[in-house]
Amino acid sequence: MTSPFQLSGNGLRLGLAVLLTTTLSLTTALASDEGIYIETVNRSTGLMGEAPREEVSKTYVAHGKMKVASSDPQGADMILDPASGDMAFLNHAEKEYYQINAKSMMAGMSQPGIEQMRAMMEQNKITVVATDETRKINEWNCRKYQVKKTGMMEIDQEIWATEEVDLDLDSYTDLMSMSGPEALLGDSPAAQAQRVEMEKVKGYPILTKSKVQMMGSTMETESEVKVIRKEPMEAKFFEIPADYQKKEMGQPAAASGGHP
Repeated sequence: MTSPFQLSGNGLRLGLAVLLTTTLSLTTALASDEGIYIETVNRSTGLMGEAPREEVSKTYVAHGKMKVASSDPQGADMILDPASGDMAFLNHAEKEYYQINAKSMMAGMSQPGIEQMRAMMEQNKITVVATDETRKINEWNCRKYQVKKTGMMEIDQEIWATEEVDLDLDSYTDLMSMSGPEALLGDSPAAQAQRVEMEKVKGYPILTKSKVQMMGSTMETESEVKVIRKEPMEAKFFEIPADYQKKEMGQPAAASGGHP
């Protein structure tokens, strides 16, 4: 379901639309070898001056982890592990991977730096308005919600959500955005107010259209869920292959690739 992690050349690439599509959840108990598969079409215009883009992302959830795979030949797989706080980005072309631990990153920041970031994030305001407009998107009946986010960025969203799908991926989206009760804002009044507003979106977002005002430019993204199904998934599918070389952020990639 829908980050600016990018490498040039054959390096890592993850469409921003994947991370803009939040508020997913998984309440259904899964068998140890059964997971959830979600297929999403992500479209973007105005991204870093690039031509309009469209790509398919495939999301797999099982064994307490999430894996997001891009169809872009220059793309990357992302593996999220909320229990450890690890986010891994796999470059299959070069058999390399980068890894970030959100918990360690937070712990490694200086207190003044954390306080400054917290103060900036607390300025973010979210308002959600549920409309009476409904329509069927793919196989789901959806309701339209208007969402406005102001603060560090100006974001206007149109979210079409369905209550016919019972999913909860909050632990994964919180890790990606470093939000949630255990993140930077913690359980502060500002964080609570933001979560209360987003809880007004009832159900699972099938179609999310976003318009972002950032650094004097406008970027538009659209994420549309096409498929949701259960299917068997092996635990090793969510592991980093043993023959992949770990790269540190800022370390040059292979000659045919780029750098973070």
